[in-house]
Amino acid sequence: MQRIGVIDLGSNTTRLIVMEYAPQRCFRLVDEMREAVRLIEGMREDRMLQPMAIERAIDALHMFASLCHATDTSEVIAVATSAVRDAANQQEFLAQVRQRTGLVLRVLSGEEEAYYGYLGVVNSMPITDGYIVDIGGGSTELTHVQGRAFQRGVSLPVGVVRYRDRYIHSDPISKVDFNALERGLDEAFADADWLHATDAPTLVGVGGTVRNLARIDQKRGKYPLERVHGYQLSLEGLERTISTLRRLTSEERAAVPGMNRDRADVLLPGALILRHVMRRGGFGQVVVGGQALREGLFYEHFLSHQEHPLFADVRDFSVRNLASLYNYDVRHSEKVREITLSLFDQLQHLHSFGAWERELLGHAAILHDIGLQVGYYDHHKHSAYLVLNSGLPGFNHRELALLTILVRSHRKGDVSTSEFRAVLDLSDEARVMQLSALLRLAEYLERGKLQVVKELRLEFVGGTIIVHTYLEGDGTAEIWNANQRGGLFRKAFGLNIEIVPG
Repeated sequence: MQRIGVIDLGSNTTRLIVMEYAPQRCFRLVDEMREAVRLIEGMREDRMLQPMAIERAIDALHMFASLCHATDTSEVIAVATSAVRDAANQQEFLAQVRQRTGLVLRVLSGEEEAYYGYLGVVNSMPITDGYIVDIGGGSTELTHVQGRAFQRGVSLPVGVVRYRDRYIHSDPISKVDFNALERGLDEAFADADWLHATDAPTLVGVGGTVRNLARIDQKRGKYPLERVHGYQLSLEGLERTISTLRRLTSEERAAVPGMNRDRADVLLPGALILRHVMRRGGFGQVVVGGQALREGLFYEHFLSHQEHPLFADVRDFSVRNLASLYNYDVRHSEKVREITLSLFDQLQHLHSFGAWERELLGHAAILHDIGLQVGYYDHHKHSAYLVLNSGLPGFNHRELALLTILVRSHRKGDVSTSEFRAVLDLSDEARVMQLSALLRLAEYLERGKLQVVKELRLEFVGGTIIVHTYLEGDGTAEIWNANQRGGLFRKAFGLNIEIVPG
C-alpha cells in the first residue's frame, strides 16, 4: 500500500488527510488533522494577510509536514484557496511557506476549487443531477452537476469569517447586524439565478460549516447514527438552529450540543449563507456530504489512469473497496451473492421486491464475511460493525442501516431493527426479515466455501418450497446446514422449506 497526504489551506481551517491506497484497487483514510488558523482574519481592503494569521497557518502547515515525514508519507499535495487566492502578499506568503515547511502550495482558482469539490462529491454520493454548495471561511462555491458531469462552478467572496468580520459587530448579533448580513447575501448572490431546484432537485452541502449544522440538528433530534455524510438537513431544521444561535453569545453557542467550539463565532453567518442558497434555489433540504475538495484531489490522483476521474458506479466500488480492505474471500462471496440472487429471483412472486432490494441484497452478500479479519467468533457482528462505521459512500442512512442488519443476520439469531427505527420505514421490518432469510440460506449452501452448488431450482408443493440443488462435488455439509438453518425462512415467508440434492 502506498501513502499520499492532501493538505487544504482554507481561509478558516487547514486540514490534512493521509490516504493509504493500492493503485486501481482500494484505499482508506489512515490519518487526518485540522487546525483553525483563521488565515483570512484581519484582511481588509488592502487584501493583506496579517502577520499573526500567517504565523498560525505556517505553524499548522509545519505540523502537517512533520506528520507526513514521520509516517513515511512521501507524496504530498498541498493547495490553498480563497484567502491566499485574494491576498496581495500572496507570493511573499508562498515563499515563507516553502522556506519554513518545505511545502509547495498550489493556489487554486475559484473554478478549480469548485471542480475538486465536485470530484469529492460525485465519487462519494449517488448524485446525477443537482447542485453543490461548499461554504468556507472566505468564499462559497456553487457547482451545477448534470449527468454526473461538471457543468458550471463559481466561487463567490462569501465566507463565514469574511462575513463575520464585515457584518457582525455585536454579541449576540443585533437585529441591525443580522439584517445587514442578509442584505449582503442578497447582493452577493444576485447573479446566481441559475440555481433552481426545478431543474435539478438535489442540493449537496459540503464543508465544515454544513457538517456542524447537521451535527447540531442530529443532536437535537437524538439521531441514532454517528454519521453526517448523507444526512438530510431540512430547511425547517436549519431555521430552528438559526433561531437558537441568533439569541446566544459566542460563548453560549459553544455549549450548544453538537457545536464545534472553534466554530461558535462563525457558525451563524454560515447558517445564514446556507439558508440563503436553499431559499434562492427553492430547496427544502440539503444532503450533507462528508467528502469535498481534499478527497477530490485524492480521487484525481487515484483515478489518474482514467480519462475522467469518476467511479463508474459509486456504490459498487464502495462495497468492493471495503471488502478488499478486509481481504474478503472473493470466490466465496461471489458464490453467496449468486445463490442469494437466484433465490430472490425465483421467489419474486412471494416478496414482490424490485431492483433496489436486489441490489442491497447483492451488496450484503459481498460484505457478509469481512468481520472474519477481526475473528471467527461473532464475525457476523464484526462485519456489521465494519459496515456501519466504514461510512460506505454512496448509500443513504436508511440503506446503510439495512445493509448493517442484513450482514449481522447472515449466520444466526433474530433479525432486529429496533436500534435503527428512526431511519427506517415501517415496511422495512418485513423487508429485512425476508432478505435476511435468503442471505442466511445462501451462506449455508456455501458452507464449505468450495462452490459446490452450481444451480438451484425451486419447486412449490403445497405449503412447502423444495430447493433442488445441482452440485459439483460433495454437498452433504451444505444441504444439512441449510436445512438446519431454515427457521428464519419459515418465519419470514410462512412456508416450509426443504433442501434436497438434484
